[in-house]
Amino acid sequence: MDIPFTKGHGTGNDFIILYSEEVQGIDINPGLIQKLCNRRTGIGADGLLVLSPSDTHDFTMDYYNNDGSWETMCANGARCAILYMYNRGFIKNKTSFFAGDGQHDGEVVDDNKIRLRMKSPQYKTGSIKIEGFEGCHVDSGARHFAVPVEDLSKIDVYQSGRKIRFSKEFSPHGININFFTRMGPHALHVETYEKGVEEIMLSCGSGSVAAAYHASQTVGLRSPIKVTVPGGKLIIEFDHDWNTVWLMGSAVLLFSGSVDSDAL
Repeated sequence: MDIPFTKGHGTGNDFIILYSEEVQGIDINPGLIQKLCNRRTGIGADGLLVLSPSDTHDFTMDYYNNDGSWETMCANGARCAILYMYNRGFIKNKTSFFAGDGQHDGEVVDDNKIRLRMKSPQYKTGSIKIEGFEGCHVDSGARHFAVPVEDLSKIDVYQSGRKIRFSKEFSPHGININFFTRMGPHALHVETYEKGVEEIMLSCGSGSVAAAYHASQTVGLRSPIKVTVPGGKLIIEFDHDWNTVWLMGSAVLLFSGSVDSDAL
C-alpha cells in the first residue's frame, strides 16, 4: 500500500510528515515507523509526525521518535508541521494546534521561519548529580536534563548523554540530555542526546528551551536568547516569569512522495 509523505527538517532535525486523512487504513505502528525512519532501507528521519484534523483546534500533531515511541512534544517537528499545514492551505499564517503536552500557537513569519509558542518550562527536580554531571530535570513539553558545562568541545556528548539517559534515576522512561555552554548574556551553545533516537541531534527545540530556562534561572541569561545548535540557530523569547515563551527557527520542507509499505 502506498503511503504519501513529506520530508522536512527544523535546523537539521528531520521528520517524515503524514496527513492522517491520506493514510486511513494504514496501521501507523512502531514497527512501520521504524521501517519508514530507517536511513538505509526506508525514507530516513529522526522522527515521524502524524497531523490530523481537529474539532477544537486547527489540527492535532502526534510525534513519534524513530524507534516508534510516542513523545509528548517536538518543537522542531511542530515548526515543520505548521509550515506543512500552511503550504497545503489547511491553516492561515497564524494557528492554534494540539500536541501531546497541550495547546500551542504558531506563526509563519516567512517562507522558512516559524514562531512557536512553547509550554512554560518547569523544574521537576532541584540540582542533582548523575554520572559526574550536575543538572536539573526540566519539563519544557518533553523530559529534559539540562546540564551546564564550561566547554562543550571537551564533552563526549554521546557517551555521557547515553549514560545519563539510561541511568537508574530516570528509569524506566529515560530522559533527553542537553549539555550547554553560556556564550554571553543572550547566547547559548546547546548539544543534545535524545532518547528514542539514541543519537546526538543536530537540533532539539524543546531541549534548547529547557537549557535556556535553566541558564536564565541560574546565571541570569535574558530574553531574547540566541541558541546555537549543530544544525543552525534558534531564538527563544520569554517574559519575566516564563509564562509566555516563543521559539523561532527555520523549517524546511524538502520533498514529497509516496513509499510502498510492502517494500519496506
